[in-house]
Amino acid sequence: MRILFKNAKIISMLQEKVLEKDIVVENGIIKNIGIIDDDDFDRIIDVKNRYLLPGFIDSHVHLIPTCIDQFSVNLEHAKNIEEVLQMISEKRKEEPKIKFIIGSRLTEFKLEERRLPTREEIDRVISDIPVFLSSIEFHTIIVNSLAMHKLKLPLSIEKVIRDDRGISTGELVNEASAIARKKMYEILPVSYMVEGLKKTYNDIIEQGITSLIAIEGGYLFHKRHVDFLLKNRINYLIDISILYSTVSVEKAKIYDFNKVGGDVFLDGSFRSRNAAVSEAYSDKKNEYGKLFFSDDDLDDFIEQALLENLQISIHAVGDVGIDKLLDAYERCFEKYPNHKGRHKIEHFELPGKNAILRAKKLGLVLTMHPTYEYFFRESDGMNEKRLGHERALKTNPLREIFDNEIIVAGGSDSHVMPINPLLGIHAAVNHPNPKSRITPFEALKMFTINGAYGNFEDNIKGTIEEGKLADFVILADNPMTTNRKLIKDIVVIATIKEGKIIYSKDQDYENLY
Repeated sequence: MRILFKNAKIISMLQEKVLEKDIVVENGIIKNIGIIDDDDFDRIIDVKNRYLLPGFIDSHVHLIPTCIDQFSVNLEHAKNIEEVLQMISEKRKEEPKIKFIIGSRLTEFKLEERRLPTREEIDRVISDIPVFLSSIEFHTIIVNSLAMHKLKLPLSIEKVIRDDRGISTGELVNEASAIARKKMYEILPVSYMVEGLKKTYNDIIEQGITSLIAIEGGYLFHKRHVDFLLKNRINYLIDISILYSTVSVEKAKIYDFNKVGGDVFLDGSFRSRNAAVSEAYSDKKNEYGKLFFSDDDLDDFIEQALLENLQISIHAVGDVGIDKLLDAYERCFEKYPNHKGRHKIEHFELPGKNAILRAKKLGLVLTMHPTYEYFFRESDGMNEKRLGHERALKTNPLREIFDNEIIVAGGSDSHVMPINPLLGIHAAVNHPNPKSRITPFEALKMFTINGAYGNFEDNIKGTIEEGKLADFVILADNPMTTNRKLIKDIVVIATIKEGKIIYSKDQDYENLY
């Protein structure tokens, strides 16, 4: 099929200059860019002088947990514990036959009590079906007594939080949280994932996304998510690349994946105080986080992946975790210098001294999540509380990273954060620390060409040029000239995958699907 996109203001991502030209697409590929007089086309689409960019790429999505969230109780806006209990009670009343309740996006930093609800408080309103309430970054989960009973946690397991009486509060962290989440995923019927994926797909294309990396399986998730997504992704028009969160290179090879890792947790998160840091947490003076791998185990995983020519990606948040991973990469790259490159660190939130220069020297790609700076940086919010003001200013230092010419791919980290590239771009441009802000063009690169580069697809995606896929997003305004405080409010007019309009807000485009 031959399609003409006319009257477009093109932001090609090859340069900041806006090009007022037409685009010819043949069989899903950009054939020509210029002023086109020919009218011999199967379809002509008038862009109406709106801004046409490469389709957005989200490089870090927990897709199946995001799908399941469609059926959970969103606790993000609860003001106090009583409101949390009321919200889950209402869910039970609305669906009296429900066999369990899942709550998501819970954070004590927005609750008046500044703490999480307890098992006994949840029991007060729901005691006859399991209840699982997940913290906003999913490293902590709170359960009621029935859920705790069904988990059958080993007595020796750590991080079952207990009160002064030595009785479990229902709060589970680290390995205990992982067991609880896996049990929760096991009891979910497949129908939840099927229906959730349909709803989530619509949310995704409304945000201008044409490609994403789905990080599935592993420590805090479930293997069945990988199998389900492999079976069902063909039903959707966007590109879904799967990154299996496992340290088993053999498992990745069974699926014929070209990468491995993702949220393989070298450390944890600031909220759960298990991100490994060199300076104790500001609100718990003897707590420095946790490393979940020894040097030998980390090296063994990286070496096995290098031998199999797989791209490696590992989660590291705190400065100690990041340095530990850089140490391992340095050792293994020296031993196996002929690797394919573009290996990754996921998050890279609080790099210590010299970490950025070391990452550059290693040629690493950093997958980062700027929306953390939008949601977690209130004056009395999570980062300030856990890290203290001065250290919180050092998180996600995008400006320094870009100045060192390191490739940064943008990810939402959904279901922790919303799937919304424009919000990510907004957050990067409006970083709370002015010294860490990047330009709108640089922020756009995170969700276009840099995302493509990080997934070895920069030869077919990420910029608008002849020979590449016709993956576009049409925006109502130019992110590079819009008031930087309003970037998040820019409207996505249409999402185009290989020349096909898969989402349109504009009624004039309705007959062009």
